[in-house]
Amino acid sequence: MSEILASKGFDWILVDMEHGQIDLETAGDLFASIKRGGCAALARVPGNDQATIKRVLDAGAEGIMIPLVNTKEEAERAVKNCLYPPRGVRGLGPGRASLYGLSMIEYAKSANAETLVMLQAEHIDAVSRIDEILKVPGVDMLFVGPFDLACSMGHMDEPSHPEVEAVIAKLLEASLNAHVIPGIFCMGAAAANRRAEQGFKFIALGLDSLYLSAGAEAEKKALKKQA
Repeated sequence: MSEILASKGFDWILVDMEHGQIDLETAGDLFASIKRGGCAALARVPGNDQATIKRVLDAGAEGIMIPLVNTKEEAERAVKNCLYPPRGVRGLGPGRASLYGLSMIEYAKSANAETLVMLQAEHIDAVSRIDEILKVPGVDMLFVGPFDLACSMGHMDEPSHPEVEAVIAKLLEASLNAHVIPGIFCMGAAAANRRAEQGFKFIALGLDSLYLSAGAEAEKKALKKQA
């Protein structure tokens, strides 16, 4: 599926290692498939853990999305976990990203500048601290998780509640003011177009499971009923 989607002209594909049932070995194969198709290969990790982030980057991810970042200290740790010294604590080692060590030094020299560091704002606790989070050097993107955000605000059944939309607008404005890329997840093209008009620059469009389901449903409905 990653190879098929990568051939469709998307800018990037994100491998979900937080909620998806994907292990490190499989993720490395997916990153390679995505890159062969001309897309950037990104990954969402399970948490803000140095060992996990290091191994996912070594496996070939070009950007890391870190969930549930709610404080300045968590943002600082996230950036350090993604970068080599002196800016971070990522350790040198052979991996798929450096052709298993054959180009380790060359890769390490460019990795800090080329690795996309994405922090997820998906809880109301992050909102009051958003300005200090966005001031952390090395944060490239603030990615809004609208559904978890709505849940944290007591609106699980109504993710488009006006109170949730007001908070999303605040996060968008804060990102733009801090010159940090604002990102958000959208279930479909209509929502993506609306978010782009609002000013979001990085939009996650749907899920592979949704594409598969929609295609199957469309074909099933198009079948002629037999007498």
